[in-house]
Amino acid sequence: MTQLEKFKRYTLDKSAVIPLYFQVKNLLVDMLDKGHLSPGDMIPTENELCTAYSISRTTIRQALTELVEEGVFYRVKGRGTFVSQKKIHHNLCQEKSLFTSELINKGIVPTTTVLETKTVPAPIEVASNLNLPIGSDVIRLKRLRFADNNPILLSHTYLPYSAYKHIYQHNLNIDSLAQVISPSIHTKLARTHHSLEAVTATKEDCDLLLISKTTAILLVHSIGYNKFDVPVDYTLSRYRGDKNVFIMEQMLV
Repeated sequence: MTQLEKFKRYTLDKSAVIPLYFQVKNLLVDMLDKGHLSPGDMIPTENELCTAYSISRTTIRQALTELVEEGVFYRVKGRGTFVSQKKIHHNLCQEKSLFTSELINKGIVPTTTVLETKTVPAPIEVASNLNLPIGSDVIRLKRLRFADNNPILLSHTYLPYSAYKHIYQHNLNIDSLAQVISPSIHTKLARTHHSLEAVTATKEDCDLLLISKTTAILLVHSIGYNKFDVPVDYTLSRYRGDKNVFIMEQMLV
């Protein structure tokens, strides 16, 4: 069965009060939910869909445009419209880690490429969040993180050099940073504070995360504390907005 034949199995109710463009949206979402469309699939052209459902191109275009804006589909100039990969959901209230362990729990394969490990003087922002004098030696760890071989975030982690200099002995492309630092109660993370903001993509984001400059970036500031409530880890994580969703749950008593 061709992709177009899959679409022709669905019908629209032109006598209903529900706008046709909204029916088309629901139809497409239903196809996704039932597995008739998969991430990466190219959908038929606007003209083909117009012919299949005997409706105007304007109606089809409105439905597709809204689904693109919602991240369900994406367009490639000169090629067509495709089904987006499903977004990864991160629960800020429940997850101990926003990457490795939680992705594995979701059946996703995480990998890491270390782009830089370097000792640098702590900038004002880093020194302030780690309660260090400005200019103190810190290790800057720059990593590109992947989910099922798709780049989803770029992180810059800052660690006090005196406490973490042993990480230079490890291959952090393979070894988990959390496991490397966990043997010491002074460096093992007991809790993490996250703050989230939306920012525009930089050229580096576009080049490394394989996105366009119009793709939203979710910037997460994370401060990790040891059991003595001393800040020992400051990380800036730049998540692809089209691949990640952050959830916060509030209990009302």
